[in-house]
Amino acid sequence: MNASWITRDVIAGALILAIGLVFVFILIPIGVDEPRRVKYAALSPTYYPRIVAFILVVIGAAVVVRAVFRPTANELDSEAHPTATRRLLGISSILVAFAVLLTPLGFVVASALALFAAIWLAGERRIHVNAAISVILPVLLYFFFLKVARIPIPLGVLKPVLEGV
Repeated sequence: MNASWITRDVIAGALILAIGLVFVFILIPIGVDEPRRVKYAALSPTYYPRIVAFILVVIGAAVVVRAVFRPTANELDSEAHPTATRRLLGISSILVAFAVLLTPLGFVVASALALFAAIWLAGERRIHVNAAISVILPVLLYFFFLKVARIPIPLGVLKPVLEGV
C-alpha cells in the first residue's frame, strides 16, 4: 500500500484531532465536576472546555482533509517551516509561564503578558496594536466572568484595584 498521503500535516492534524477527542470523551467527563442541573449552559463548568475541545477536533479534521486532498505538494510543503520549531517552543513556553504566573499575578495581568508574547511571536510588531489587544481582551473577559458568568477568577496583584469594581 502506498503511504505517500501520510505527511507531517496529516500526522499533525490526526494528533490535534485525537487530543480534542480525548478531551471531549475522557478528560472533561472524568476531570470536571458538573452539577446535575445548571440554569444556563454557559455557566456549566464543562461548557468552555468542551468548546475548546470541539474546536480542536474541527481544526484537526480540517488539517487532515486539507493535507490529504491538497492538489500537489511542492518542496516547501515537504519541509517544516524554518521558524516552526521556534514558534512551537515559544508558545509552549508562554503557556507554561501563564500557568505558573496565573495565581500570583492574577488572570488579567498573566493573560495580558501571555497574549502580548503570543501576538509578538506571531509576528505583530506594532507595539500599540499588540498592547491594546493584550490589555482590552483580558479586561473584557474578566468582566464577563465576573458579571455574566459569576465565576471567580484569580485577581493577583490587581486585587485591590479590581475588588472595588
